[in-house]
Amino acid sequence: MSGAPRVLLCAGHEPTGRAGLLADVAAVRALGGAPVAVPSAQTAQGRETFLYQPTPVRVLGSQVKAALELGPLHAVKLGQVPGPALLDALSEALDGVDAWWVVDPVVRTSRGEPLSKLTRRHYLGLAGPKVVLTPNLDEAAWLLGGGEVRSVEEAREAGRALVAHGFGAVLVKGGHRDTGAVDVLCLPERDVLLEGERLQRAPDRRGTGCRLASALAVELGRGKTPTAAARRAKSYVTRYLRTGRD
Repeated sequence: MSGAPRVLLCAGHEPTGRAGLLADVAAVRALGGAPVAVPSAQTAQGRETFLYQPTPVRVLGSQVKAALELGPLHAVKLGQVPGPALLDALSEALDGVDAWWVVDPVVRTSRGEPLSKLTRRHYLGLAGPKVVLTPNLDEAAWLLGGGEVRSVEEAREAGRALVAHGFGAVLVKGGHRDTGAVDVLCLPERDVLLEGERLQRAPDRRGTGCRLASALAVELGRGKTPTAAARRAKSYVTRYLRTGRD
């Protein structure tokens, strides 16, 4: 496509911008996309304070419909979706839109606080040939009903099992594994290992999963293949971890 891909971002608003919707917007702009930011919730995430308030269903649905009235969407990225009613409103508003979806199954914070009432059934129900799922190791295990996913081979097996549900691709993120930063991209026809340098993350450089999924959405919206898009997204996140700049 010519011009900047227009990417709908649906995620929680975290005021510092280190994660959530503001991190998504930064990633999309850094890669030359045009972000359309729809907050699914307002969140407060400090050292001791934690709270989230879902966006009213009618408001979210209307924001998506208004965005479509102003131009086409080339990709959709889902982050925090607090509950089934909001997911239904989003799906209804986007009915008939031919665009890639990148689904980051964020149900808990890195500290374990709950962010969503969606179940694995809701996420698996989103499967489709133009839907990419981006779980980390723990999320992949949860989506498959339990157990542990720790090694590269286990990540590969988990990704294949999730692809079998009908996803166009599954990117299992291994960045928090102790032995290297290897992500596994599973496609219906093959698997691709995305190896990278393991970097020490500064405390203020959060939101890598948000940024990776949003960068992936930009590149898919630009017409790249899932493999090329995943490589570009990983390169962008590596640069962010090194420099702290989007």
